[in-house]
Amino acid sequence: MYSIVETAKANNLNVFQYLYTVLLYIPDYKNEPAGIEKLLPWSNFIKERCCRLIDIENQTPEPHEPLPI
Repeated sequence: MYSIVETAKANNLNVFQYLYTVLLYIPDYKNEPAGIEKLLPWSNFIKERCCRLIDIENQTPEPHEPLPI
C-alpha cells in the first residue's frame, strides 16, 4: 500500500482520489492486463480523474461503466 501511495504522489495525483478510482475499477479488470494498464498512475485516464482537488465531505460512490480496452 505504501508503494502505491508514494507512486501516486510521485505522479502528482490526489492520493485519495487515485485509491478511490483504482478500487472502483479494479474488480472489472482483475484478469485483463489492458484494463489494469489504464489504472496505472501515469495513464491518461488516471491523470484526468486524479489530478484535481476534491471535496471529501461530499464524495459519494459513482456509477461507472468498465473502461474501454
